[in-house]
Amino acid sequence: MTVRVRNRITFIFFIITTIFLLLSAFVVAWQYFTGSLTIPETYIKDSGTNFLTKDNFFCVFIGIFFQLIYVAVTTNIIYHSFEKTQAPDIVYFLLFLAACFINATRLFVPLFHLSGTYSTILITEGNIQLFSYFLAPLALMGTVFFSSEQYRQKTDRYCIVLIILSIFVSKIIPLNSAVIFSNFRISNGLSKSIFAFSVIISVLCTLTLFLNNRKNECSQKITLGFSTMIIGYYIVFACSNIISAILGPILLCFGTAVYIREVHHHYLWLD
Repeated sequence: MTVRVRNRITFIFFIITTIFLLLSAFVVAWQYFTGSLTIPETYIKDSGTNFLTKDNFFCVFIGIFFQLIYVAVTTNIIYHSFEKTQAPDIVYFLLFLAACFINATRLFVPLFHLSGTYSTILITEGNIQLFSYFLAPLALMGTVFFSSEQYRQKTDRYCIVLIILSIFVSKIIPLNSAVIFSNFRISNGLSKSIFAFSVIISVLCTLTLFLNNRKNECSQKITLGFSTMIIGYYIVFACSNIISAILGPILLCFGTAVYIREVHHHYLWLD
Protein backbone atom coordinates (compact mmCIF):
# COMPACT_ATOMS: atom_id res chain seq x y z
CA MET A 1 0.00 0.00 0.00
CA THR A 2 1.48 3.32 -1.05
CA VAL A 3 1.54 6.37 1.19
CA ARG A 4 -0.80 8.23 -1.15
CA VAL A 5 -3.42 5.45 -1.06
CA ARG A 6 -3.17 5.17 2.71
CA ASN A 7 -3.60 8.94 3.10
CA ARG A 8 -6.69 8.91 0.93
CA ILE A 9 -8.19 6.02 2.89
CA THR A 10 -7.36 7.76 6.16
CA PHE A 11 -8.96 11.02 5.06
CA ILE A 12 -12.12 9.29 3.78
CA PHE A 13 -12.33 7.29 7.00
CA PHE A 14 -12.05 10.50 9.02
CA ILE A 15 -14.88 12.11 7.04
CA ILE A 16 -17.14 9.05 7.42
CA THR A 17 -16.47 8.83 11.17
CA THR A 18 -17.13 12.54 11.68
CA ILE A 19 -20.40 12.45 9.72
CA PHE A 20 -21.56 9.34 11.59
CA LEU A 21 -20.67 10.99 14.93
CA LEU A 22 -22.62 14.17 14.13
CA LEU A 23 -25.64 12.30 12.77
CA SER A 24 -25.70 9.96 15.77
CA ALA A 25 -25.46 12.86 18.21
CA PHE A 26 -28.32 14.63 16.40
CA VAL A 27 -30.57 11.54 16.42
CA VAL A 28 -29.88 10.80 20.10
CA ALA A 29 -30.55 14.42 21.05
CA TRP A 30 -33.73 14.48 18.96
CA GLN A 31 -35.07 11.27 20.47
CA TYR A 32 -34.14 12.42 23.99
CA PHE A 33 -35.92 15.77 23.77
CA THR A 34 -38.95 14.29 22.00
CA GLY A 35 -39.24 11.52 24.56
CA SER A 36 -38.78 8.70 22.04
CA LEU A 37 -35.39 7.56 23.41
CA THR A 38 -36.17 4.54 25.53
CA ILE A 39 -34.07 2.06 27.46
CA PRO A 40 -34.08 -1.21 25.48
CA GLU A 41 -34.98 -4.51 27.06
CA THR A 42 -31.58 -5.74 28.21
CA TYR A 43 -30.20 -8.50 30.34
CA ILE A 44 -29.01 -6.77 33.51
CA LYS A 45 -26.78 -8.71 35.85
CA ASP A 46 -26.64 -7.88 39.52
CA SER A 47 -24.12 -5.01 39.56
CA GLY A 48 -24.69 -4.15 43.19
CA THR A 49 -25.81 -0.87 44.72
CA ASN A 50 -22.54 1.06 44.43
CA PHE A 51 -23.23 3.99 42.12
CA LEU A 52 -19.73 3.68 40.60
CA THR A 53 -20.18 0.09 39.44
CA LYS A 54 -23.94 -0.06 38.95
CA ASP A 55 -25.11 -0.34 35.33
CA ASN A 56 -25.97 3.07 33.96
CA PHE A 57 -27.78 3.66 30.66
CA PHE A 58 -26.21 7.11 30.31
CA CYS A 59 -22.67 5.73 30.73
CA VAL A 60 -23.18 3.32 27.83
CA PHE A 61 -23.85 6.30 25.57
CA ILE A 62 -20.77 8.05 26.95
CA GLY A 63 -18.64 5.03 26.08
CA ILE A 64 -20.03 4.71 22.55
CA PHE A 65 -19.72 8.40 21.72
CA PHE A 66 -16.24 8.45 23.19
CA GLN A 67 -15.31 5.64 20.77
CA LEU A 68 -16.48 7.75 17.83
CA ILE A 69 -14.69 10.88 19.05
CA TYR A 70 -11.56 8.86 19.76
CA VAL A 71 -11.56 7.35 16.27
CA ALA A 72 -12.16 10.70 14.56
CA VAL A 73 -9.48 12.57 16.53
CA THR A 74 -6.89 9.79 16.31
CA THR A 75 -7.46 9.35 12.58
CA ASN A 76 -6.94 13.06 12.05
CA ILE A 77 -3.71 12.98 14.07
CA ILE A 78 -2.43 10.02 12.08
CA TYR A 79 -3.28 11.71 8.79
CA HIS A 80 -1.18 14.77 9.62
CA SER A 81 1.62 13.05 11.57
CA PHE A 82 2.34 10.23 9.09
CA GLU A 83 1.38 11.98 5.86
CA LYS A 84 4.77 11.34 4.26
CA THR A 85 5.84 8.26 6.18
CA GLN A 86 5.65 4.66 4.95
CA ALA A 87 4.65 3.06 8.25
CA PRO A 88 2.96 -0.37 8.05
CA ASP A 89 2.28 -0.19 11.80
CA ILE A 90 -0.11 2.67 11.14
CA VAL A 91 -2.05 0.73 8.49
CA TYR A 92 -2.84 -2.00 11.02
CA PHE A 93 -3.58 0.62 13.66
CA LEU A 94 -6.09 2.21 11.28
CA LEU A 95 -7.68 -1.23 11.01
CA PHE A 96 -7.94 -1.24 14.80
CA LEU A 97 -9.61 2.18 14.67
CA ALA A 98 -12.02 0.81 12.07
CA ALA A 99 -12.93 -1.97 14.52
CA CYS A 100 -13.60 0.64 17.22
CA PHE A 101 -15.80 2.59 14.80
CA ILE A 102 -17.73 -0.51 13.74
CA ASN A 103 -18.25 -1.54 17.36
CA ALA A 104 -19.96 1.81 17.97
CA THR A 105 -22.88 0.58 15.84
CA ARG A 106 -24.15 -0.85 19.15
CA LEU A 107 -25.87 2.52 19.19
CA PHE A 108 -28.36 1.17 16.63
CA VAL A 109 -29.94 -1.11 19.25
CA PRO A 110 -31.63 1.69 21.24
CA LEU A 111 -31.98 4.18 18.38
CA PHE A 112 -33.88 1.77 16.13
CA HIS A 113 -35.61 -0.02 19.03
CA LEU A 114 -34.17 -3.39 17.98
CA SER A 115 -34.45 -5.06 21.37
CA GLY A 116 -37.02 -7.87 21.32
CA THR A 117 -37.63 -7.62 17.57
CA TYR A 118 -35.68 -10.78 16.57
CA SER A 119 -35.35 -9.12 13.17
CA THR A 120 -32.77 -9.60 10.42
CA ILE A 121 -31.38 -6.17 11.30
CA LEU A 122 -30.78 -7.29 14.88
CA ILE A 123 -29.00 -10.46 13.71
CA THR A 124 -26.89 -8.43 11.28
CA GLU A 125 -25.98 -6.02 14.08
CA GLY A 126 -24.90 -8.99 16.19
CA ASN A 127 -22.64 -10.22 13.38
CA ILE A 128 -21.19 -6.72 13.00
CA GLN A 129 -20.43 -6.56 16.71
CA LEU A 130 -18.71 -9.96 16.60
CA PHE A 131 -16.71 -8.82 13.58
CA SER A 132 -15.40 -5.81 15.50
CA TYR A 133 -14.55 -7.90 18.57
CA PHE A 134 -12.34 -10.16 16.45
CA LEU A 135 -10.86 -7.51 14.19
CA ALA A 136 -9.59 -5.26 17.00
CA PRO A 137 -7.09 -7.74 18.58
CA LEU A 138 -6.10 -9.13 15.17
CA ALA A 139 -5.33 -5.62 13.90
CA LEU A 140 -3.19 -4.91 16.97
CA MET A 141 -1.46 -8.23 16.35
CA GLY A 142 -0.60 -6.92 12.87
CA THR A 143 1.14 -3.87 14.34
CA VAL A 144 3.49 -6.17 16.24
CA PHE A 145 4.06 -9.18 13.95
CA PHE A 146 3.53 -7.82 10.43
CA SER A 147 5.12 -4.37 10.53
CA SER A 148 8.72 -5.36 9.88
CA GLU A 149 10.58 -4.71 6.63
CA GLN A 150 9.99 -8.20 5.22
CA TYR A 151 6.20 -7.78 5.39
CA ARG A 152 6.03 -4.15 4.26
CA GLN A 153 5.16 -4.91 0.63
CA LYS A 154 2.29 -7.21 1.65
CA THR A 155 0.57 -4.97 4.21
CA ASP A 156 -2.64 -4.59 2.22
CA ARG A 157 -2.86 -8.36 1.65
CA TYR A 158 -2.48 -9.12 5.34
CA CYS A 159 -5.14 -6.54 6.17
CA ILE A 160 -7.55 -8.20 3.75
CA VAL A 161 -6.78 -11.60 5.30
CA LEU A 162 -7.50 -10.27 8.81
CA ILE A 163 -10.78 -8.73 7.63
CA ILE A 164 -11.92 -11.91 5.85
CA LEU A 165 -10.96 -14.03 8.86
CA SER A 166 -12.98 -11.77 11.18
CA ILE A 167 -16.00 -11.88 8.86
CA PHE A 168 -15.83 -15.67 8.62
CA VAL A 169 -15.67 -16.15 12.38
CA SER A 170 -18.47 -13.63 13.01
CA LYS A 171 -20.71 -15.58 10.65
CA ILE A 172 -20.17 -19.06 12.08
CA ILE A 173 -20.56 -18.19 15.76
CA PRO A 174 -24.23 -18.47 16.84
CA LEU A 175 -26.08 -15.46 18.26
CA ASN A 176 -28.74 -15.27 20.93
CA SER A 177 -30.67 -12.18 19.87
CA ALA A 178 -33.10 -12.70 22.75
CA VAL A 179 -30.42 -11.51 25.15
CA ILE A 180 -28.98 -8.01 24.89
CA PHE A 181 -26.59 -6.88 27.58
CA SER A 182 -26.60 -3.52 29.31
CA ASN A 183 -23.90 -2.14 26.99
CA PHE A 184 -26.14 -3.02 23.98
CA ARG A 185 -24.00 -6.02 23.07
CA ILE A 186 -25.95 -8.88 21.54
CA SER A 187 -25.28 -12.21 23.23
CA ASN A 188 -23.36 -14.88 21.33
CA GLY A 189 -22.09 -18.38 21.85
CA LEU A 190 -18.53 -19.21 22.94
CA SER A 191 -18.30 -15.82 24.68
CA LYS A 192 -15.71 -17.05 27.21
CA SER A 193 -13.59 -18.60 24.46
CA ILE A 194 -13.75 -15.39 22.42
CA PHE A 195 -12.68 -13.33 25.41
CA ALA A 196 -9.87 -15.78 26.18
CA PHE A 197 -8.71 -15.59 22.56
CA SER A 198 -8.60 -11.78 22.71
CA VAL A 199 -6.69 -11.80 26.00
CA ILE A 200 -4.16 -14.35 24.74
CA ILE A 201 -3.55 -12.32 21.56
CA SER A 202 -3.16 -9.13 23.58
CA VAL A 203 -0.73 -10.67 26.09
CA LEU A 204 1.27 -12.32 23.31
CA CYS A 205 1.56 -9.03 21.42
CA THR A 206 2.62 -7.11 24.51
CA LEU A 207 5.19 -9.74 25.49
CA THR A 208 6.60 -9.87 21.94
CA LEU A 209 6.85 -6.08 21.79
CA PHE A 210 8.63 -6.05 25.15
CA LEU A 211 11.14 -8.72 24.11
CA ASN A 212 11.82 -7.06 20.75
CA ASN A 213 12.51 -3.70 22.39
CA ARG A 214 14.71 -5.36 24.99
CA LYS A 215 16.66 -7.19 22.29
CA ASN A 216 17.15 -4.00 20.27
CA GLU A 217 17.90 -1.98 23.43
CA CYS A 218 14.98 0.34 22.69
CA SER A 219 12.76 2.25 25.09
CA GLN A 220 9.86 0.33 26.60
CA LYS A 221 7.60 3.39 26.39
CA ILE A 222 5.91 1.96 23.31
CA THR A 223 5.22 -1.28 25.22
CA LEU A 224 3.70 0.75 28.06
CA GLY A 225 1.54 2.70 25.63
CA PHE A 226 0.48 -0.42 23.74
CA SER A 227 -0.52 -2.38 26.84
CA THR A 228 -2.34 0.59 28.38
CA MET A 229 -4.19 1.17 25.12
CA ILE A 230 -5.33 -2.47 25.01
CA ILE A 231 -6.68 -2.35 28.57
CA GLY A 232 -8.42 0.93 27.81
CA TYR A 233 -10.15 -0.35 24.71
CA TYR A 234 -11.41 -3.46 26.51
CA ILE A 235 -12.92 -1.26 29.23
CA VAL A 236 -14.48 1.17 26.73
CA PHE A 237 -15.99 -1.67 24.67
CA ALA A 238 -17.65 -3.01 27.83
CA CYS A 239 -18.48 0.40 29.31
CA SER A 240 -21.76 0.35 31.25
CA ASN A 241 -21.04 2.15 34.54
CA ILE A 242 -19.44 5.31 35.88
CA ILE A 243 -16.06 3.84 36.77
CA SER A 244 -15.59 2.29 33.32
CA ALA A 245 -16.81 5.51 31.65
CA ILE A 246 -14.01 7.36 33.45
CA LEU A 247 -11.21 4.81 33.57
CA GLY A 248 -11.58 3.43 30.02
CA PRO A 249 -11.20 6.72 28.12
CA ILE A 250 -8.28 7.82 30.31
CA LEU A 251 -6.33 4.60 29.70
CA LEU A 252 -7.19 4.47 26.01
CA CYS A 253 -6.20 8.10 25.38
CA PHE A 254 -3.00 7.86 27.41
CA GLY A 255 -1.94 4.59 25.81
CA THR A 256 -2.73 5.77 22.29
CA ALA A 257 -0.87 9.06 22.78
CA VAL A 258 2.26 7.28 24.03
CA TYR A 259 2.08 4.60 21.33
CA ILE A 260 1.62 6.99 18.40
CA ARG A 261 4.31 9.33 19.69
CA GLU A 262 6.83 6.50 20.01
CA VAL A 263 5.99 5.09 16.56
CA HIS A 264 6.37 8.59 15.11
CA HIS A 265 9.75 9.05 16.82
CA HIS A 266 10.85 5.66 15.51
CA TYR A 267 10.18 6.55 11.89
CA LEU A 268 11.68 10.02 12.30
CA TRP A 269 14.84 8.35 13.53
CA LEU A 270 14.83 5.98 10.54
CA ASP A 271 14.36 8.88 8.14
